[in-house]
Amino acid sequence: MILSYTLVALALFSLPAAVKATPDGPVVNTTSGSYIGARDTANVVDTFFGIRFASPPARFTPAAPVSNAPNGLQSALAFGDDCPQFPGTAILAVAGIPAGPPLRGANQSEDCLFLNVWRPEGTSAGDKLPILIYIHGGGYFAGSGSEWNGTSLVQRSVATGKPIIFMTFNYRVGTLGFLGSAQVPPDSLNVGLQDQRAAFRFIQDNAESFGGDGSRITISGESAGAASVHMHYLYPDSQRTFRAGISSSGSSLVLNTPACEWNDRPGGTYNQLGNVTGCGTGAGSFECLQNIPFDTFWPLALTTYEVPGGGLPPWSPCKGPQGSLVDEYPVEKVINGDFLDLPIITGTNRNEGNFIIGTSFLDLTPQPSLDEENSLISAYIASQATNNKTVSQATLNKLLELYAHPTDNLALNSSLYNRAAEFTTDYEMLAPQRLFLKTASSAQRNQDVWAYSFQQHPSDAPDFLGAFHTADLYYLDMGFTPVPSRTLQSQMQDFYISFVNDLSPGASWPKYTEESNMVMRLLDGDVQPISDTLRLEQTDFLNEVHVMKEFGRFG
Repeated sequence: MILSYTLVALALFSLPAAVKATPDGPVVNTTSGSYIGARDTANVVDTFFGIRFASPPARFTPAAPVSNAPNGLQSALAFGDDCPQFPGTAILAVAGIPAGPPLRGANQSEDCLFLNVWRPEGTSAGDKLPILIYIHGGGYFAGSGSEWNGTSLVQRSVATGKPIIFMTFNYRVGTLGFLGSAQVPPDSLNVGLQDQRAAFRFIQDNAESFGGDGSRITISGESAGAASVHMHYLYPDSQRTFRAGISSSGSSLVLNTPACEWNDRPGGTYNQLGNVTGCGTGAGSFECLQNIPFDTFWPLALTTYEVPGGGLPPWSPCKGPQGSLVDEYPVEKVINGDFLDLPIITGTNRNEGNFIIGTSFLDLTPQPSLDEENSLISAYIASQATNNKTVSQATLNKLLELYAHPTDNLALNSSLYNRAAEFTTDYEMLAPQRLFLKTASSAQRNQDVWAYSFQQHPSDAPDFLGAFHTADLYYLDMGFTPVPSRTLQSQMQDFYISFVNDLSPGASWPKYTEESNMVMRLLDGDVQPISDTLRLEQTDFLNEVHVMKEFGRFG
């Protein structure tokens, strides 16, 4: 994947003056101990930051519940450590637009499995409020629960008479969360997803202590967090920890979920890690990687994040054997309808790919001729294949034809950029969403599912980005600078709050059905249901089984 990016320095978090840590602050008693939080009197919310939901994890091993909770009252006034990621707590940005708000944990540490809570001020144990859990994004290689802020959503929920509790948490990312190889024991594969499952279990088990209802939990997320929501539908826990989901700009097919042994190939991530650490890639390499002191291991591991050409770091969920959580290719489970039949909202932004591909294509000087452009587009499309698959020339020719005339010409001087952006939007987001919706909304299944198309362009972003990946988060007011127009923000928050309370976003938003195929257009001043027809010919082709096989979606 081609992506130009810059590293943006982040500020450390400090408590606002209105947040008071007092001896009579709110207290919760959990299975990891008792915690005293803060009363944010200015915003009329109670907060608890840095609550431990699992024991400090051993490297690459699944999280375990806290077995010996400390006696006495623990402080929940500051975020726990963020999970290790880029040095200097830095994140991705394109054209000055960051992929996420600042991380606010004071440090990065392998001991990072903490969660954070925002609830209406004065909420008491036993109040039975519904809970919205937010899974952070970051491509499975970055991000933290400390980025996000539930104050605005909780305030809005109280104002509309449908109060909710909002929670975020950390999970291991990158090398530490998604080490993939035939040398890795099954239960040590996809531990980042297993961390998420551990957080869900802790929240359900302790819901009443927070004033929540463990039977009314909705999981949600954006980007990698949205893909995670789908993963938990496809690979459910034996303990049913949630009743509904909201997936924003992500699907279980986004990163193809390659076979774990694909990382063992020359140049693969496990191959690189074994070589740079001296652990090798054969028998004993996994144990060697586990036992290297962190201060020695981490700088070496970071070298595997440096992708030639500025691509995304390649650590992500992988398909392993039985016992690895992801033991079957997601596309097979989606097509076969082998996933939870629970209510879900799922949606994409109209111009997802514009942010994902960055500005590499846009910045070419001079812009290429048509023949050169077709050659570059063809090579870019072919590069998306995983599992050592090769995209046939016939498929490449068809895709060049389908994306010859972009529908959104946001970069006026680069048809190359517009074509690449639309292909990326469709391949990574829109086509996988429609594949899921086709199965979920079938007459035989008739699942309660709602879909949306977010089409609003944030006013301060460059025009060529359009309604880019993460643009919807500006209108949920969860951490990014609030947008000037609050009409769309209120509408979107109300949809989510209603869904968390009532398992429906409201009467104005029709379900997505096999007959109607209606999605809610989220556009300031024009929120209404529309037919889901944008580039339908393109996504139908991308969803043909033989095409998906060529790209490696079936392994």
